[in-house]
Amino acid sequence: MKKVLAAMLLCVASLAAFAQTEKGTQNIGASFAIQNTDSKNTYFNGVGNTTDKNKLNAYSVSANYGYFIADKLDIGVSAGYDFQENRQESDNSDYLQKYKGLFAGVQLRKYILFNDKVGIRTGPSLQYSRDRQTSNFNEESDNVTTTNSYTGRVGLDFVFYSTKHLGVTSNIANVSYSHSKSTGYNTGSANTFSANLVNYLNLGFFYSW
Repeated sequence: MKKVLAAMLLCVASLAAFAQTEKGTQNIGASFAIQNTDSKNTYFNGVGNTTDKNKLNAYSVSANYGYFIADKLDIGVSAGYDFQENRQESDNSDYLQKYKGLFAGVQLRKYILFNDKVGIRTGPSLQYSRDRQTSNFNEESDNVTTTNSYTGRVGLDFVFYSTKHLGVTSNIANVSYSHSKSTGYNTGSANTFSANLVNYLNLGFFYSW
């Protein structure tokens, strides 16, 4: 999907004006991400066939502001909301997990553009998040866990300026390290390192002036 989107944007790049990435430029924008998966597996358990169903619905929305402290280098702030619902069903059980979270952070990004219109941006960010996770097994009472997390990340985004003031972005990959602490049904702390290529729909739009 990302390859198709990039190809479409490159086809119209000749119609775009120069990007606004000079020192002193500001931009404000919004982004969203959507992930939906639905799977069904049937296997033999030694007695008969058992069927497992898994369904995941997740989305994230955020707003951000950036200021170019130098040509093609901006510093910014962001805040947003995450939601995720994961349902697992089998012949004998039903498990439902819901996740809701708020996050805010700061970032520094370097832009590397071709003809000042299309290219990538990359840089570090720091983020704080607080989420509430609810799990329910076979429709019994909810088990609630609250988690506070601090995350450092280096991301890689695709960037395209469709006009002098309007742009489109899409996250391609990121590397992150996170420290989290949980209370409630599950209590404890964790340190997590991850590196991944994004394989779900995520788009951001911004306005520069």
